Amino acid sequence: MAKHVLFALTNPIAGREEEFNHWYDTVAVPVYKSLPGLVPLGRFKAVDVPHMFPFEMDNEFAYLSMYYFEADDAAAFMETIKATFAERPEYQFSPDIDQTKFFEPIFVALGDINFEPIDRYESLKR
Repeated sequence: MAKHVLFALTNPIAGREEEFNHWYDTVAVPVYKSLPGLVPLGRFKAVDVPHMFPFEMDNEFAYLSMYYFEADDAAAFMETIKATFAERPEYQFSPDIDQTKFFEPIFVALGDINFEPIDRYESLKR
């Protein structure tokens, strides 16, 4: 089976960041953890640092959530996940997410992948 990562790039509606994060922590993450085959890898907040390259575009997203799954057909897997939401009445898409800037690209691995936590970094050095 092919290995995939899904990136959820999001922004809260202005002035609703606390509610946005509360929804992610108390509704979204528990539901996503219960979905068959979907592995939440973590949530991240963007850090404002100077661009490394002069041609680099500006980041338009404040938050990133990462998920992992294995499937031969990513579209079919996502359709199954989408259908599973109907069985989760506690899950409603947050009104605190800015839907004008929302992006969930999926990427398939081209070779070996490593999701070792940073606390194991030293053992990963070569």
